[in-house]
Amino acid sequence: MGNSENVSGRERFVRSQPKRLRAEPPTREGLHLVMLGTRAGPFPTMRAATSTALVVDGRVYLVDAGAGLVQRFCEAGLEFADLRAMFLTHLHSDHVADYFPFFNSNFASWDYGNQQVQVFGPDRADRNAPGGDPLGGMQFRDDTAVIGPECPTPGIVEMTELLFRANAYDLNNGILTFRRVDGVARDITGTNGRAMIVPHAISTPPQASPVDPTPAMEPVEVFADDKVRVTATLVQHPPVFPAWGFRFDTAYGSVVFSGDTTPCENLRKLCSGADVLVNEVMSLEAVLAMYRGTTFEDTMRVQALTAHTPLIGYDWPDTGGRVMGVGEFATIAGVRALVMNHLYPDDGSVSEREFAAAAANDFAGPIHVSDDLDVIDVSAMLESTTPCTGTARG
Repeated sequence: MGNSENVSGRERFVRSQPKRLRAEPPTREGLHLVMLGTRAGPFPTMRAATSTALVVDGRVYLVDAGAGLVQRFCEAGLEFADLRAMFLTHLHSDHVADYFPFFNSNFASWDYGNQQVQVFGPDRADRNAPGGDPLGGMQFRDDTAVIGPECPTPGIVEMTELLFRANAYDLNNGILTFRRVDGVARDITGTNGRAMIVPHAISTPPQASPVDPTPAMEPVEVFADDKVRVTATLVQHPPVFPAWGFRFDTAYGSVVFSGDTTPCENLRKLCSGADVLVNEVMSLEAVLAMYRGTTFEDTMRVQALTAHTPLIGYDWPDTGGRVMGVGEFATIAGVRALVMNHLYPDDGSVSEREFAAAAANDFAGPIHVSDDLDVIDVSAMLESTTPCTGTARG
């Protein structure tokens, strides 16, 4: 290539773009939500998949680990050494794709000897399946071969072990070469020394099963330290079982994460007396329009109608029963503020203003429609007197 092909020392076919910036983290006092990833579903878009950091006096607690967590956590200015625990609502890929990559890529930031991250998530689905069904109640077709028949419905403990085994080459290569300090291997798995992560399966109540995934239950405590108390309840996200919602109680207020779910009584009970509800939301009309006439129209219609919280409530087409919209549910649940997350669709066909305005028809408190890397000061949100505080981006 001759000099005529260069412009200011750069080839004409190269377009330089600004590099991503590392943001200032929240202050180390108070309660903040950092919306790391805000999209729904496994299909790639410009947003990262769902993941949220709850930050209490500088300590970090993660809810879900969707694709993009590795990058967004760094961009948010958060420090891995401040991470205390992770909570996985369910094991769909858009909630766990970056689970192993996040921990593996942060080995150099691990406060070895002082930091051990507790991870809480679903147990194996077959634990409570009728008759010990190894498929955990999943309805398989005769023409469909089951993947991993020796353990087709692993929970968080089994999944973690399987991920360690699948990545054994990289992990072994690292602890034998550069993942060493003073001759000691920094082994995140705990095979050599203290583990970085400790997975815990949340015990599913004996009365729950894939046939009855959300029987009435009292929230159960799954974790507590000097900053947070975390309780959980089963939520309705068919055909997934078990699926969990989480509540964090702190000195500054309480935050509930719905996980993926249709509005249900267990979640309403978890919200009792809570300040902020972080709830998934789906614009049903827009989603059905997206898939109309496509190969996945029938399957996506069932998923949309049965497994998610709609933006606007509707009457169930078969039974006439009412399915509450996200604002209506927030009102019934009695929370003071609503944060909409896990947005679907997130392609601009429904603007953030439209999401906020629709919810505000049924909910009078502050509302925020999340985008990646938004930082929410929970105390300031609760003090807001503005009924609808949707962002100005839409």
